[in-house]
Amino acid sequence: PLIRRDGELSPATWDEALEVVAKGLISIKKKNGPQSLAFLGSSKCTVEENYIFQKMARVIFSTNNVDNGSYGSEKAVINLINEKLIGGDRIKPLSGLEKAEIIFVIGADPTQSVPVVGYCLKRASNMKGIPLIVADPRKTGLVSFSSLWLPLAPHSDYAMINALAAILYKRRSYYTDFINKFTKGFDLYSDGLSSVDLKKVSRVTGLSIELMEKAADLIEGKKIAFVIGHGIMQQRYGTLAMDALLNLALMTGSLGGDGQGIYLLARENNQMGAWDMGAAPDFLPGRQSLNNDIIRKHWEQNWEVKLSPDPGLNIIRMIEEAEKRNLKALYIMGENPLRSLPQPERISNALNNLELLIVQDILKNETTQLADVILPGAAFSEKGGTFTNLEGRIQSFEPVVSPPGEAKPDWEILDLLFTKMGYSKKYSSLKDIRAEISYLVPMYSELGGNGGETWIKETGNLRLFHPDREGEPIHFSPVIKTGDERSDEDYPFTAILGSLRYHLGSGTRTSYSDRIKAFGLKGEVEISSEDGARFNLKEGDRVRISSPYGSIIREVMLKKDLRSGLIFIPMAFHNNDSRQLIELTQLGEADSPGWKECKVKVEKLET
Repeated sequence: PLIRRDGELSPATWDEALEVVAKGLISIKKKNGPQSLAFLGSSKCTVEENYIFQKMARVIFSTNNVDNGSYGSEKAVINLINEKLIGGDRIKPLSGLEKAEIIFVIGADPTQSVPVVGYCLKRASNMKGIPLIVADPRKTGLVSFSSLWLPLAPHSDYAMINALAAILYKRRSYYTDFINKFTKGFDLYSDGLSSVDLKKVSRVTGLSIELMEKAADLIEGKKIAFVIGHGIMQQRYGTLAMDALLNLALMTGSLGGDGQGIYLLARENNQMGAWDMGAAPDFLPGRQSLNNDIIRKHWEQNWEVKLSPDPGLNIIRMIEEAEKRNLKALYIMGENPLRSLPQPERISNALNNLELLIVQDILKNETTQLADVILPGAAFSEKGGTFTNLEGRIQSFEPVVSPPGEAKPDWEILDLLFTKMGYSKKYSSLKDIRAEISYLVPMYSELGGNGGETWIKETGNLRLFHPDREGEPIHFSPVIKTGDERSDEDYPFTAILGSLRYHLGSGTRTSYSDRIKAFGLKGEVEISSEDGARFNLKEGDRVRISSPYGSIIREVMLKKDLRSGLIFIPMAFHNNDSRQLIELTQLGEADSPGWKECKVKVEKLET
């Protein structure tokens, strides 16, 4: 452990470090109230660790200011699906892709971002002959395996999806029985489809009407498996596009069965588990709503504490409140927001405003450099625990080596803190934590009972689509008009930020890997050959890429199959400096430009 003394981080004993943390947090709460504290959990730490981390925030410090590092991946989309489908059709085993009638991949390049899903899709196409549609501005690794590529313009997914639905509606190709039994609002939705102007959509998306007709030909009369990535979840119109996809799924009856429905891509090993354990500002473990009085009372009785019904701060709001000096303390476990979030200089200034910054992690990183206390945690191979992957597959594991030096498993650190802060309940083992989770969280009722095995948790409210179901129907959302993309003479290019399989996150961990370094990757910016000729650029030239928020320098890689006006910047390279180009905004809000694309200019640098 390290404690900052006289501006410098210096070694300390565990007892000293935990004493500083406990006294500091308690003092700040007493002086400024619970809203002055915040807790950032981890999509890399275990199910058990995220559970007791959020419990510490809510039970000891009376705050819902809890989030985790996968906020930028899918939170707004998850909320939309939960609200619209009442949790149904959310978790699906990947084996179902091989049973699909057709697969529609949109806003995703799983060959790079989630390679195991990329493999499943290639296998479904090659071995099973399942038609595959890829909608992406770039020619991704799946295009050569696809039946059709839709190279649409950035931010135009919503218009394209509605156009496909409009074509199907005009052909009267929709699942009437499913719509009548399980849905409501189709008349209003279909009125909107009738007014869709395909010529305008063609102009906005850059797709010909003939190409959209071909896509409609492929999906007509079929149940669709939708594979959805960050190109939807982090874009400007992401929630609108997701709503349109849910409409299309309802219209075609593509929900509630095997080999159909929504497959959300999760890049982090325990992204799903962190959400499941309530490492979020607006729901409790089991993804149960905070503002539901019955649910909240259940947790109050079991935790013997009064819980606030008001949602807490997510990570973006935490930064904003730190900027205003309203947030006084932040406890970060297993995340590096200074590297992973947009506008790192802004993040740094906000964190420097805090009275107390606690960082619990396995490696020195950009955020630990600002910490007042560093608590050394253990990596997955150095501790036991459980992860939940994107299928909902719960996987328990045991340590294979001991933690280095004085590092401890994160759950042990948190348990020691519980004791330091006078909390009567002590978790002497993972078994104790698992027993509490399995008792209180129905979807994890088998936790701890399967030894080292894996199993698929409850898959959501599939009874929603059972033939004998009675209850509230699912509502179609009406088609709405969106504004046209405005051109900007000062920033004429659209930059797409994406992943390469070598660095799936921000590079905090993989940048330490000698094997990855040996590949000699430079993170070159991809520019179309047409634009390269126009600006007299050749392979290897150095360029400055600037947005209204910052600039970076990269070498050039020319691409013949990239459309003019687009550039692609791989993330995680050069300390993940590409995040300097994006504005830190609240994903899913109407005025957010998203984190996936931004307007930039490109200037050649003289050698």
